[in-house]
Order: sequence, then structure tokens, then C-alpha cells
Amino acid sequence: MAEPDFEARLTRLFAEAPSFPDAALFNAEVSAKLDRGWAMRRLFIGAAGVAAGLIAAFQILSTRFSSEIAQISRDGSHGIENEINAGYAKVASVFTSPGSVEAVWLAAGLALVALAFAVTRAVEEL
Repeated sequence: MAEPDFEARLTRLFAEAPSFPDAALFNAEVSAKLDRGWAMRRLFIGAAGVAAGLIAAFQILSTRFSSEIAQISRDGSHGIENEINAGYAKVASVFTSPGSVEAVWLAAGLALVALAFAVTRAVEEL
């Protein structure tokens, strides 16, 4: 069985961490490394979010025009002028049909939310 003096001294030694002269510098360096890591993680997460948003917007808009794009690819013998005019008509139809306007508003709203998050992070880091 252990002696009470030894137990008390051992408990005291483990309860009191020794202090080193460069403890403040060490803490600052570790904190800086951790902050750099989080900044990179936030950057990668933000880039992944932007990429996912662009893919989602492309998917939303491409479902609207999938049959038209297939028709354009089948009819490759048309003149470039007809294709440009058809492209302008398709872009104009995005803003005139109700379903497409909702998709555009959704994409714009998501972009605004992403911008708000980016501004919040920038202000938080300053």
C-alpha cells in the first residue's frame, strides 16, 4: 500500500503544471498555426460551396433547356446566325417564363446568402 505522503506529493506534482520561460511564445505559435489551419479550411469550404452553387445553378438552368440543346446538337447544319438568334431567344425566355424566373431568383438569393457569409467571415477575421 502506498504512503499518504507519497500520494499527496504525487497528486500535487500532477496538479501543478511546470511553467517554462517561453510558455507565452509557445502558446502564441500554436495559436497562430491553428488559426492558419482554420483559415485554409474556411477557404476550401467556401470554394467548395461556390463550386456546388455554380453546379446547382447550371443544373437548374440546363433542365429547362435540355430538349432545346438536344435539338440544336441534332441540327448541326444550321447557320451560325440562326444559332445565335436561337440562343438569344432562349436567354430571353429565361426571364419571361414563370418557372425560369423563379430559378433565377433562387440562384440570385443563394448568391446573396453566400456573399453575406463571406462578408461576415471577412469582418470577423479583422
